[in-house]
Order: sequence, then C-alpha cells, then structure tokens
Amino acid sequence: MTDEQIIRVAYADDHKVVRKGIISFMNDLGGIEVVIEADNGRQLIEKIEKAQEIPDVCVIDINMPEMNGFDTTVALKKKWPDIKVLILTAFEVELYLIRMITYGANGYLLKSCDPDEIKKAIVAIHKDGMYYADHKTRHFFYAVRNEEIKLPKLTDGELQLLYNCCSDLSYSQIAEKTGTTVKSVEGHRDNLFRKLNTNSRVSLAMFAMQFGLITKEINTSEDGKFLHKIPKN
Repeated sequence: MTDEQIIRVAYADDHKVVRKGIISFMNDLGGIEVVIEADNGRQLIEKIEKAQEIPDVCVIDINMPEMNGFDTTVALKKKWPDIKVLILTAFEVELYLIRMITYGANGYLLKSCDPDEIKKAIVAIHKDGMYYADHKTRHFFYAVRNEEIKLPKLTDGELQLLYNCCSDLSYSQIAEKTGTTVKSVEGHRDNLFRKLNTNSRVSLAMFAMQFGLITKEINTSEDGKFLHKIPKN
C-alpha cells in the first residue's frame, strides 16, 4: 500500500493504557497510521502545528484535562477546516453527542463498539465526510446522496425542531422556546423519525448539519461557540 492510500490519524485520549491499546490496534488494521498521539486537546493541537503533514482524521475523547473534546473540536475546525474529527468516547449522553456534531464532528463511536467499527468509521469519514453508527440513518443518507430517493418535504414545525435538535435544549425547553406544547414537539419528532427512517435525536442533528438545513459559522468572540441559523425558504 502506497503512502497516498494510508489515512493519517491523530489520536487524543488522556487514558494512556486505553490510548496505547487503540493505537496499536489501529496501526495493525492496514491503511491507517497513527502519526500523532496526545494526552489532551491542547497537546494535540500543539503537535499538529509542529507536524510536517496535517493528519487526515483526528480521533478524540470528550473528557480530557486542559482542553476537552468540545473545545478541541472547535479549535481544530477553526484552524484546519478540512480535518475530519471522529469522537471515540465512553459517554453515551445524547446531548453530548449532539453538541459534538454541532461543533463540527464528522462522526462518533462509543468505546464499547466492535473494534472493527473504528476502521469503518475512519475510512467512511475520510472518504465521505461523515460516519453514521445507526445503520438505518446511514442507508438513508447514502440513498439520498445516490439520488435513489428524494429528500422528504418537511413542514415549518419540523424544520424548527431540526434546528433546535442541534442545541442543548430538552424537548420541553424547545416547546417553551417555540411557544408550543411538548406534545406538539414530540409529534414533529415522531414525524421526522418516520420521514427520515431513524429513531434518535442524534441522527436528526446529523441530518440537519449534513444537508445544510442548519448552517454553522465560527463565532469570533472569545467563547468559541458556533452560531446556528435556520435557512429561509
């Protein structure tokens, strides 16, 4: 395999034993080489700045000292927009994953996943720009991309919910913000699940980001947060 075919990976995780084990596994997969490893996001960014070649994919944990996965993802996307980010975490917290996707992550995996799925995710992110752990969601996105099916028509209420799915708001808070009821919000959610053939809020957030229903811009203020705008029809 030539150097051009090898996907260069940078990996940040503060648990050294876990990091070393996963790096060893990834280097044995074929077609993947871990070129940078770091204890935290700050060290990762410093090492990338000094590297002769920018890695293709950064694999990062969420809970890290000095600079966590959220801040690291924002910093990576701001400095190197073309870098792809795969979240590999033990946290199965829906809002954490949504927040990471909103900040620009290209996919996520739980550390409890099958090890072979790590390679699938890295290759998919490098090739297609996103990875979907949910098989139904992945099938839907590829079908749309290949023009096998058309994007479903979404109502204003459904679009508004997609926008708010990319926030840290609960469904009850979304209802309060949009001046409606929880029952109405849940109705829009269920309609989206049916139309998009999925069953998770994370998948809805990924849909909104991938298809440009929600645009993201990096705020120049010190908080480093993204601004989100719902497109006008």
